[in-house]
Amino acid sequence: MKFILSLLASLLMGLSALQGQNLSVSGAIKDAETNLPLPGVTVFIPELSRGTVTDGSGQFTVENLPSRSMTFQFSFLGYATALFKINPSTQKVPLDISLESATTTVDEVVVSGVYVMGKESSPISIEKINKGSILKNPSPSLMTALAKTPGVSEVSLGPGISKPVIRGLSFSRVLSVYQGARFENQQWGADHGLGLTETGLSGVEIIKGPASIIYGSGAMAGVVNLIEDPDAASGEIEGDVNLRMYGNSLGRRVEAGVKGAGENGLFWSLRGATESHADYMDGSGKTVGNTRFNTQNIKTGIGLRKNWGDTRVRYTFLQQELGILDENNQELLVTSRNDRSPQLPFQQVADHFLNSETNLFLGEDKLKATFGYHWNFREETEEDFDQVDLGLRQANFMYDIKYYKSLSQETETIFGIQGFYLKTINDENAAEILIPDATKDDRSVYALINHATSQWVLQGGIRYDYRKVTADASRPHFLDYGFVLPGSPEDRMLSRSFDGWTASGGATFRPSDQWRFRLNVASGFRAPDLAELYSNGPHPGTARFERGSAGFDREQNIQTDLGIRYRTADFSLSAEAFYNVVNNYIYFAPTDERMGELIVWQFQQDNARLYGGEAFLEWHPVAVPWISGNTSYSIAIGRRRSDQSYLPYIPAFRWNQELSFNFKGMGKLLRPYVNLTGSLVLDQNRPAPLEEATPGYYLMGIHLGSSFKIWEQEMDAFVSANNLLNTNYLDHMSLYRPFGISQIGRNISLNLQFQF
Repeated sequence: MKFILSLLASLLMGLSALQGQNLSVSGAIKDAETNLPLPGVTVFIPELSRGTVTDGSGQFTVENLPSRSMTFQFSFLGYATALFKINPSTQKVPLDISLESATTTVDEVVVSGVYVMGKESSPISIEKINKGSILKNPSPSLMTALAKTPGVSEVSLGPGISKPVIRGLSFSRVLSVYQGARFENQQWGADHGLGLTETGLSGVEIIKGPASIIYGSGAMAGVVNLIEDPDAASGEIEGDVNLRMYGNSLGRRVEAGVKGAGENGLFWSLRGATESHADYMDGSGKTVGNTRFNTQNIKTGIGLRKNWGDTRVRYTFLQQELGILDENNQELLVTSRNDRSPQLPFQQVADHFLNSETNLFLGEDKLKATFGYHWNFREETEEDFDQVDLGLRQANFMYDIKYYKSLSQETETIFGIQGFYLKTINDENAAEILIPDATKDDRSVYALINHATSQWVLQGGIRYDYRKVTADASRPHFLDYGFVLPGSPEDRMLSRSFDGWTASGGATFRPSDQWRFRLNVASGFRAPDLAELYSNGPHPGTARFERGSAGFDREQNIQTDLGIRYRTADFSLSAEAFYNVVNNYIYFAPTDERMGELIVWQFQQDNARLYGGEAFLEWHPVAVPWISGNTSYSIAIGRRRSDQSYLPYIPAFRWNQELSFNFKGMGKLLRPYVNLTGSLVLDQNRPAPLEEATPGYYLMGIHLGSSFKIWEQEMDAFVSANNLLNTNYLDHMSLYRPFGISQIGRNISLNLQFQF
């Protein structure tokens, strides 16, 4: 109690001291070679999620800043991004910054490791995919676009349903973070996708490796963190319209948004998107029936920012209608080419996400509080449009409160409490029951420390978690259905508790601009999900009977990551290796048992290990600055430790190539580019028991685009052709693969973006 009162007193004194301040940072940005001013440079402060752009003479000013050191990022197309730590209270003179020409981004800010820092400095392996990359090489689903990242792939059930795989681990082992809070939308289901779109995002950051210290259960493989668009600059109102069309699935996407901010600190945003796809065609020209899907997305927010900090409230609504392929009736599901109407079987998923974030700056310290409430409604319909076969309602309240304590200019600690209370209820009118009603009560405390100098970054942390899972099959419709919990308890209720400690430690050493070494050792954990513990019924979306085991222990892993990078003016060469030991690994396997016409799939548990890595070569010759290229090679191998057999759903080895031609201008075309891509996926000849090997394939793509002016406003136009050779192939990670159903064929897309 004394600690809480002391903290409140510190907050009040800190806020009072800041009320009369109006701190700002200003300066000029110029070309390092020509010394000419650079207009249009983006000045961004990640801690505040806002910034500005330089005017026609290269000048900028950012006002209403807190009195603490913050990272300023200066970025401009064709120049290397510059990062500086600046304290507005001590920066008395305007900044004078020179940007050097570069065809690729040397470094950029990442926020997923909690500490805001350059990606090159982070001991944690974090990949950043900017919105521009997604627009230039789009895919029907956000996860498919992210799966082009080395070390990242997807488990898919057609183009509308996919979920992330990070270094061979997937399903509930990868945590999604949306607007700073965990996004729980029942990822345990094989037919349950990521459930998030690119609407209103500035990019995505992917942590490759255990991040349980920061994010808790479910982050033992890594994290997919969706980063929101920055807030509008003070006194500005801006908006954009995005139009996209896909040739293969006759897809169309419309997104529009507007945001603004007043001089008094009030800011707001409103954005919406709708997307629709018909059935896709594979490389042989065959239509794959009922792979159509439709989505609608609305998000809005309002907030207040002052020199003491900021606070904001956001609301997101996402609705999806997803066709599900029925392998037994494929020909009957193929209708007219442009048919988008739902047909059996299909899913309807709706998400409502209400979230608040507050930052209070207290000198060099900071308090960050995030609260969220998430409603998820999932219905799977198989037999009749008027009958829901599987209906689940989920409500989740989550919280995360962090106190950032500055110990010195180089050292910062974080103390936090985190948790959620999740409730899952079956629809009483649903015809089938797969899992019981249940609650999850999750609580944790953690502490992290970061020490950064010009050459070294040292990080470490420790965390304690407690989770109680209570299953309830006592409602009358469970009795009528005949649903049975393991052990058949008399009160038809079961409870399990999981708790334990996790820790991590890592270091980055940068002895010069050329070399960077990174080492990180982290433990992660995952409590078994509801399906793994208590499922006992048919799952319409996967056409199988699924059975769990209430005796499972929590998964626990220790992963070691080692990274090295060497860079010159003309090229950059890097390699990342990982070794991951997983105790109590839970996996899914078919049995010889049948329930009616359905094969029984049983969850099982064994110890496992995974190992592999990624190698990356980037080429950007100084003598020919308009040409650049890169190539990467990624591998992941997973085995059970009991018999050395391979784990299921491990991606094949992959070799990616990219060659880019970027031009400064060609008449009315501004910054035109041509990009050639290739991806060689090798044979996946390491199948798990009861899994089949998958032959390799090669995919080629071409992407081009430019900006130009219409009515004094810039418009961007991008044309992208994926699978240019129309290759007919099977993806080892596709849930369609066992039925011999190929992936999408040649897909040409057109994207137009208009900003105002």
